[in-house]
Amino acid sequence: MKYLAVLVILQAALLCTCYSKSTEVKEKSVFFIFSEECFDKLVIQKDFLNIECVKKTLSELISYSIVALSVILKAPQIFKIVQKSKVTGLSFDSIFFELFVYSFSIAYNVHKGNPWKLYAENVAILIQTVIIVALFKVYEKSFTLRQFYVRMAIFLGVNLPLFTGLIPNSIFNLAIIINICLIMFARLPQIWSNFRNKDTGQLAFITIFLQFAGAAARCFTILVSSTDGMLILLNVISVTLNFTLVFQMITYWNSKKGKQD
Repeated sequence: MKYLAVLVILQAALLCTCYSKSTEVKEKSVFFIFSEECFDKLVIQKDFLNIECVKKTLSELISYSIVALSVILKAPQIFKIVQKSKVTGLSFDSIFFELFVYSFSIAYNVHKGNPWKLYAENVAILIQTVIIVALFKVYEKSFTLRQFYVRMAIFLGVNLPLFTGLIPNSIFNLAIIINICLIMFARLPQIWSNFRNKDTGQLAFITIFLQFAGAAARCFTILVSSTDGMLILLNVISVTLNFTLVFQMITYWNSKKGKQD
């Protein structure tokens, strides 16, 4: 548990450092979540029927909540793997593709100049996903060190050009389409594995549920804060696939419980 606590603290420090250097801190705000105009209307004038300010403020609150919760999102999954000393039921392909989902999302949002709070959680989740990939090397006997290095080389080889400006800007127009494909590749193997085995193995329900809740909340903030149609589509697909995983966990858990009874 102490290692997970250290992980959470390090992620929080990283996110705070990145936020302090972002352009958002230059914008005037009150208690982080209110613009000066909305603070005046909602708090001073008590104009609670101002729908535009209510939506903006709620979106800000949800965004910061998502970022805060992201530092512990996969902690239950990591803890469960370490506690059981096995990765049974987890699809390595799904987890590996997740790395690209989060890194591509970060690269796309950075390129587009989107507010840090709209994608900061991807940084924390990416770090935790890398740890889970490393745990496959520790607990999956068939997963060799060579396979781990090859996967990491592929990951770095694809992502370094995105973050170092070595590719033309036009490529980023395809990034969101690629990310839609990646998130499907990341979730569908796990969904198929669950369906085939009628079991979810070592998947942690808390992590899966938080992923769904976070995706749903992020979808709301994107709808309020962005007019990027492809970004909206990406989040709708993410919500749908994460809901499917939650549904499977509930269904197969009830089925397993019924057999035991």
